[in-house]
Amino acid sequence: MLETLKKKSFKTSLILSVILIIAGIFVIAISFPDTLAAVSGYETFEDLEPDEIRNQLVEIDVNANFGCYMEEYSENTSTHRRTTTNLYYIIWTGDDYATDFRYMSIKVPARYEDEMEEIAENTYNEMRSAPLHLVGKIRKLSSEEYEYFEEYFSEAGWSAAEIEDATLPYYIDVTGSSVANSNTGVYILLCLLGVFFIAFGIFRIVKASRGGYLKKFRKAYEDAGYSESSIESDLASATSYNKKGTIKIGRLCTYYDLSSTVPKAIANSKILWAYQNTTTHRTNGIKTGVTYSVVIFTDGEKTGYTIGVPNEATAQEMLKKMNAMLPWIVVGYSEDLRKLFNKDRAHFLELRYNKVAHVAVEPGFEDINDSYNTGSEQ
Repeated sequence: MLETLKKKSFKTSLILSVILIIAGIFVIAISFPDTLAAVSGYETFEDLEPDEIRNQLVEIDVNANFGCYMEEYSENTSTHRRTTTNLYYIIWTGDDYATDFRYMSIKVPARYEDEMEEIAENTYNEMRSAPLHLVGKIRKLSSEEYEYFEEYFSEAGWSAAEIEDATLPYYIDVTGSSVANSNTGVYILLCLLGVFFIAFGIFRIVKASRGGYLKKFRKAYEDAGYSESSIESDLASATSYNKKGTIKIGRLCTYYDLSSTVPKAIANSKILWAYQNTTTHRTNGIKTGVTYSVVIFTDGEKTGYTIGVPNEATAQEMLKKMNAMLPWIVVGYSEDLRKLFNKDRAHFLELRYNKVAHVAVEPGFEDINDSYNTGSEQ
């Protein structure tokens, strides 16, 4: 039975582990080129030859442009008011002395509009402008972006052949105007995150294959003095309380999450109190659902265990089983019990825990705690 739990733990762990590894590979694949470029430094755009321009991270001193040919905007769905977010300008490659150059684009945030327009005006008037230092990544124009780019030159009387020969279908996507390696930390962090995902995924697989996720499960019954063989037998004869058999009550332990990566066990001999908890969920005052659970408190631990159950009937069946088979447990909830448990634990222990032998009995034990309600509500 424990070997079956180990296999289930490995199987459920494997799903998330594979997802983590795939996610890590994906993150590294998309971030590694930028990480490498950021670490080694941004390339100077003016130094790139036309055939070298692809997808680099670059810094550029814009001192000439030939006007805006496209803008991006956001629209307020309530007022339908449009706000310009980004602008596309025509620039050329190379420095002032380049003999082999091409026209391409630069995409800048709208906050640079005044500066870019001033540079455009100076360019047409053959006046030199103070350079605007920007950093960004070279990207290829989408088909829609390229249509606007091509239209700009077509309206100037260029033929399709001339446009193809004298332009490049790329743009510099500006990310800021600070120092060239301003995004180095972001790229490195993304790459390291990908490495972490892969390493954690592999770690989970190794841990699950060795039964590492059953460590707390084993500790629960070993601390109570039970052997693995006795737990095997107890699990096999335990009563199941849902269709998938993930919640069981045996004579030695109460078991739950048996199909999860981390199955759990509570030694029955250490249980002090068990009751049903009913939680009503509301959204904007409207009832949206009710969930049920069995709350268990054990000796020596401040916080309780919460076992989610499908319905109230299941919770009541579990509590009746505990009350009949495990007579040292106080079963049911009342405000008096809560106050006694929190303020006078010694007195609470005298109700049952210290008075009844911690030996499971056959069902049919008389319920000596009928004066208490069986559940609490939230």
